[in-house]
Amino acid sequence: MSGSIWNTVIALVLILHGIGHGLGMLAVVNVKLSKTHSPHSWLLSKFLGDTGSRIIGFIIWLLAFVGFVGAGLGMLGWLVPQDTWPSLAIGASLISLLGLFLFWDAFPFLFPNKIGVIVVDVAVLVWLLF
Repeated sequence: MSGSIWNTVIALVLILHGIGHGLGMLAVVNVKLSKTHSPHSWLLSKFLGDTGSRIIGFIIWLLAFVGFVGAGLGMLGWLVPQDTWPSLAIGASLISLLGLFLFWDAFPFLFPNKIGVIVVDVAVLVWLLF
């Protein structure tokens, strides 16, 4: 495959990965997709209560959503400056991993959701940092 096709494929993966973080936002607004789909944080809910935990969760998932979609669009040169996409992708990956760590049940199924999040986030970090 040529370089431009790979760029398009990777950009689409980043965009779709960002959209997938909407599952976390669904959990926060109490849309349950499985019995275990939950907005609760094993750590934050204890200290901030349900409302505070939901607010933090929504912010985390929204930042990951915007970061990955922005990175993909930037990689394509659409709407976002092209030179910003690596920083957006790295930041979104770190935020996504933090969100998954704090809100494990925000994604309803282990595979492909949780495993997919980890694989894509780690692949982005390894690819762009090393």
